[in-house]
Amino acid sequence: MAMNKIAIIGCGPGARECVTLEALAEIARAETVIGTAHLLELFPDMKAERIVVRGHRQETIDAIQQQEGRRVALLVTGDPGLASLASAVIQHCGTDTCRVLPGISSVQVAFARLGLSWEGARIISAHAVAPAIDVESLLSESKIAVLTGSAASMQWIALLARKLGKEWRFVVAQDLTLHSERIFDVQAEELEALPGPIRAVIVCYRKSAA
Repeated sequence: MAMNKIAIIGCGPGARECVTLEALAEIARAETVIGTAHLLELFPDMKAERIVVRGHRQETIDAIQQQEGRRVALLVTGDPGLASLASAVIQHCGTDTCRVLPGISSVQVAFARLGLSWEGARIISAHAVAPAIDVESLLSESKIAVLTGSAASMQWIALLARKLGKEWRFVVAQDLTLHSERIFDVQAEELEALPGPIRAVIVCYRKSAA
């Protein structure tokens, strides 16, 4: 594939308002735009050819390879540098072929909603499965953000919360930037009972860190 033909665009946590002006300009220049159905729906006025993928690594790479010689924009959720499909695409296609346009991550939005700095926060992705991280190794942290997406991850977060104890605050930031956005506090014992999977960032932090 010709170099510098793939723009990997971070589309934020879900609202078009979170897409940067630079990203909008790149989408307007693209000949082909690849993304999941809900991301493509954010840009109903674009002229490029649309290719719908389900967000699977190999499916997305195959779709890109079929566009050789064309200017491609790949839409990814959140920020391409955080728990993103972008890393797999860059690894396969090469850094010289890909131009990455950063977006807003749900972690950024979650901490902003709380008026809390996320400097020094431990960020853990638990989209698909429970993290292979011993919760005991996290007890020395002061801020933790967990990106959820599976029932197994909720069980793991509940265990983590019980270990952290009453000196910590636990906040569920769900459907960020969307009309259905909800931000609410939970107790450690309530996390396991939350209906799952849910699209949320769960922010845990020592009350003394606020």
